Amino acid sequence: MNKIKGILKNSDYEDYWDFINYQIDGYWLDEKLDELYPDNMFKGLIPTLVYWMERDDEKEVVWNRILPNENETMICPILMCPDDNDFSCTLIVAEIKNYGQIIQWKKIGIDKTKEWDAEKVGSTVEWFEKLTELNFSKQDYLTMIETFKQQFLFDKLRIEENIKK
Repeated sequence: MNKIKGILKNSDYEDYWDFINYQIDGYWLDEKLDELYPDNMFKGLIPTLVYWMERDDEKEVVWNRILPNENETMICPILMCPDDNDFSCTLIVAEIKNYGQIIQWKKIGIDKTKEWDAEKVGSTVEWFEKLTELNFSKQDYLTMIETFKQQFLFDKLRIEENIKK
């Protein structure tokens, strides 16, 4: 069984806020992808579960797909480029299956969908061959999602306060 956590990480970029990131079996997901696929600039990609995604329709897709219903499979965007904060740039997706007490990331890949409709994301994917499936206990997975939700609410308040100033 793999271990997944949402842990506060310092941004790799000076101008960006710190954020909750995926830590799987003790490694940061973006750094593992960069190690397996060098020269693709995967290090520094940020989770799509952050508040500051640019488009509400894309935010909705992410939150609706991150935990499929039991016995369902979804392709969910999990990492994105911090410059654009949307689906238009580098976008990493996972094929997620809910087995009840186990949540599986069967495959991870880079989204190649050309259409600009948020619902179409994951239609065309170049799957990474150097990654094996990841299996998480449902409890660990729910805890990870809750960590992201708490940070989401915190960042929402922080951004709204900055807008008022």
